[in-house]
Amino acid sequence: MKTLRQLIFIFVAVAGLTLGAAAQENDQKKPPKDPPPVINPGDKKPKDKPPKDTKPKKPGISYFIAGKQSNIDLV
Repeated sequence: MKTLRQLIFIFVAVAGLTLGAAAQENDQKKPPKDPPPVINPGDKKPKDKPPKDTKPKKPGISYFIAGKQSNIDLV
């Protein structure tokens, strides 16, 4: 009797899973997507360069540290 119960359970489980999978099928097909645009490397426009600064740049912290170390006298 236990074997018959297991066989019926397996049959019901397989039938239920089959029906569940069949219910999830989507009959409506989605339209295909448009292909992505093709980009050719030769079509690039030259980039405008930003204007260069005419002001001299201030020295950074490394210049300050180097200046402080050169003033030390080792006698």
